[in-house]
Parts: sequence; structure tokens; C-alpha cells
Amino acid sequence: MIFVVALGGLALGALLIALIGKYSPDAAVARAQHERRRAEAAGEVIHPAMPYDEWRHLVIDLLEALGFHIALEHQQPHGIEIIARSTEPLRESKFVVRAVLQPTGDVVTQAEVLDLIEAVKGDGAAKGILMTPYRIDAGGLGDADAPLELLDGARLRALIERHMPKKLDAIEGYRGF
Repeated sequence: MIFVVALGGLALGALLIALIGKYSPDAAVARAQHERRRAEAAGEVIHPAMPYDEWRHLVIDLLEALGFHIALEHQQPHGIEIIARSTEPLRESKFVVRAVLQPTGDVVTQAEVLDLIEAVKGDGAAKGILMTPYRIDAGGLGDADAPLELLDGARLRALIERHMPKKLDAIEGYRGF
């Protein structure tokens, strides 16, 4: 009888944890939405998101400035997925580049990072690159099974400053940069 009560309690606890994990909002997304609502209520200027076509051109121009050749481009609802090849001698490789423009709550979630890892492994790419003008929630991922380069808004802006300084005026005023 004691085992039944103990195992029943464990099963109920596991069920509750699963339900909470499935139906509770992501903390990072909820925090970003709350901060945006608070800023709008305070009358702060909220910068608009970059238009899709400008984002696409910026990503492709940056990849070409970094020495990549665009082999394949696939447009997605929230961004672009690109298969790029390095043009550097002795470092020719295939890269999966995911450029996320409109993540929910202005935060790229761990699930999207894990999805990129699976795409890198599935395509046999040397590395995955995730670009976004927003924040990337990669906490808790530890050592990924595939090599990744995560470029959030600050790192993306630094790359643009270094490799395409004339594009800085084009990104000014957009959210995330």
C-alpha cells in the first residue's frame, strides 16, 4: 500500500510538471512582452521591426561581405533559411544560416536554436549560424551537438560596423539593433 501511495504521488507530480511545462508561457517571451507594454504606456518611442525585404538584403549582403556564397535560400514566415558555402581557400564548407526577423516576444527561443541544431546535423553542415536583431535565449543548452554561431542584435550590429559600415544608417531606428 505504501508503494502505491508513493508511486501515485510521483506520477501525479510528474503529470503536474508536464502540464505546467506545456501550458505555461515562456518566461523570456512574457518578460519581453511586459517590458514592451510598460514602455509603450510610459510613452517611450518603440522602434518598428525591420521590413522583411530589407532584412533579407541585409543578411545576404552581410554573408557575402563575410566571404560566403549563397547556394540556396528558403523564405520562411518569420525569417530566411540559407545554405551558404565558404569561399575561403582551405576552409570550403557548407553552413546553415537561419535569419530570424520576427520571433515571438522579440526573443529567439531555445526550441528554435534546437531546431537549427537538427537542421545542421541533418544537412551535414560544418556549422549553423543563427542571426537575429533581437535576443537569443540559449541558456540551458550547454554543449550543442553541432557547432553554432549565435548572432543576437549586439553581435550582429558589431559585424555590420566592421564589415559593412555604410549599412549602419540603414539599420538605425529599427527595433533590436
